[in-house]
Amino acid sequence: MPITEQLLKRYFDNQVTPAEARRVLDWLTTEDGLTYLTHRLDAQLGKADWHAPPNSSAPDPDQLLSAIRKRMEPPLPFIDVPVRQANWYAQPMRWAAVLIGFVLLAASAFWGYQQLYPKDLVYRTAFGKMASLTLPDGSTVTLNGNSHLRYAPRWATHQTREVWMDGEGFFRVTHQRNHERFVVHLPNKLNIEVLGTQFNVMARANRAKVVLNNGKIRLDVGDQAKQKLVMQPGDLFYADVKAKVYYRKHVDAAAQSAWQTGKLTFDGTTLQEVAQMLEDTYGVKVIIADPDLQRQTLSGTIPNQSMQTILDGLATLFDLHITQQSNRIIIQ
Repeated sequence: MPITEQLLKRYFDNQVTPAEARRVLDWLTTEDGLTYLTHRLDAQLGKADWHAPPNSSAPDPDQLLSAIRKRMEPPLPFIDVPVRQANWYAQPMRWAAVLIGFVLLAASAFWGYQQLYPKDLVYRTAFGKMASLTLPDGSTVTLNGNSHLRYAPRWATHQTREVWMDGEGFFRVTHQRNHERFVVHLPNKLNIEVLGTQFNVMARANRAKVVLNNGKIRLDVGDQAKQKLVMQPGDLFYADVKAKVYYRKHVDAAAQSAWQTGKLTFDGTTLQEVAQMLEDTYGVKVIIADPDLQRQTLSGTIPNQSMQTILDGLATLFDLHITQQSNRIIIQ
């Protein structure tokens, strides 16, 4: 179907469908399309009613083109408009016409891109709140409090399934017919690649902990350790990027992810680790003044319905004196 002047007018007025926007963008990369753009810019340059903002310097055309390229990244092609070498920018008011012409083209192309390729979805949980969501491929994620997950609203066949997470979550990943990869990107260049599997991941600031329940995952620890680690069920991998501490050990995987079932299970967990969990999940400041108490290990199970039930359980099960002053928790 040919490109008509009526379709082009609707395109620049942002009144086209995603399919029509795709057709126009493809045509604009042809010789005829580039000629049309050149004539359109020439027509704008001939207008005398543009007014430059006061005290504004002439824009750098290379910077303008670079900025537009960044907004029109693949799969949409960048449109290189032939520009004559005449000294347009030295002529009064003409540089403003050039600027608006480029912005018009970039805005229209970017609008079509947004319609064809919607923005990623972002899901956040509040302090102390859990949430479960289903990803485009049917995989599910249960997020712990104070966690953040970003992912595309849809994944095409043969496309890598990618999510970006900061916080704590339990993943149940579905295996796809075409074996598409599933990758979880964590802070500090830590990445988890999986097929069909279940695992728990905690990623906060400089620390990360990954526990595999079943299946197999490959952990890419990025530039810090320069290695790829294949994990087996029951493996726990811990990384403190700032302190450059990395280790793997075997644990009770079910206990590590018990938080999503309304309980916390400790198996040789230090009280300092418990304090860090409370700070991360509930946004409080936990103070344990006694270093020996910080290193004391805990084993057992307590309810996880709220921060108060956790504090009550810790006090009862481990004979601790716990007081709360506003947003500060003091353990003695």
